[in-house]
Amino acid sequence: MQTKINWFEIPSTDFSRAVAFYETIFDSKLKVEQFGEFPMGIFGGRDGDSVGCIIHGEHFAPNPNGPVLYMDASSGLDAVLSRIEAAGGQIVMEKMELSQDLGYIAHFIDTEGNRLALHAMH
Repeated sequence: MQTKINWFEIPSTDFSRAVAFYETIFDSKLKVEQFGEFPMGIFGGRDGDSVGCIIHGEHFAPNPNGPVLYMDASSGLDAVLSRIEAAGGQIVMEKMELSQDLGYIAHFIDTEGNRLALHAMH
């Protein structure tokens, strides 16, 4: 069986702050939409399709101990890492090289308290 991520949702306690954080660290704009009662800041994939979002609502609670989502930082892992703390986040695992030429990873805590990760080949 082969699987892939269809969609992800990153919970927020302060939606505007969370959107600003991710726009800052990835140096790009999120598409902000309302889905019923839930505001969403939508991430686009390389092909232009929506791949996930920042979301705010009663049933969405940030958590540093849940599953770890690895986000694409192929635009430059070092550049993304350099913007995290200035944007209000915290780097909790510095850039680390993976074996077998699998690239590099790093973990961070966003402004909402979620632990996420980055991956890039360089």
